[in-house]
Amino acid sequence: MESKPDRRLIIVGVLAFIGVILLVATVVLTCTALFTWLEASGGSPRLNVWEIRGELPPENASIIHLTEKDFEQNPALDSAIRGDNRDPGSWYQGDTPYGVLDKRTIGSAPVTYVERGVLIESFGPDVEARNQPYLEYEGAYYYFLTLIP
Repeated sequence: MESKPDRRLIIVGVLAFIGVILLVATVVLTCTALFTWLEASGGSPRLNVWEIRGELPPENASIIHLTEKDFEQNPALDSAIRGDNRDPGSWYQGDTPYGVLDKRTIGSAPVTYVERGVLIESFGPDVEARNQPYLEYEGAYYYFLTLIP
């Protein structure tokens, strides 16, 4: 005669499986909610762009010539340099990546953490060469910083 599995054992096994699924789902949702709250509570990173004038390009400076494709791929950069968030300030002498030059704030725009990473990867400093590139668009030279609140 074949032994029949105990019904109670099957019911306990099914309930344990459902319990494990619920526990994993609860942990995942709690962690997601916590990280989302932490990221949202600090505010959004900001992109600040400065225009430089003087003897440009300085010696040893890297120049990146911006194209329409660059602006399409980086809407915050487009917004700060030539869009709604463009708000040129007055010129003053200040520190730049290549010394003291005339500069002015040209614009500022909010960015997501993902876009901030893309901007730094595409146009950010070459850490190994200790070189902050200038961005050139229509004869004007810019550099930027992204600030995390």
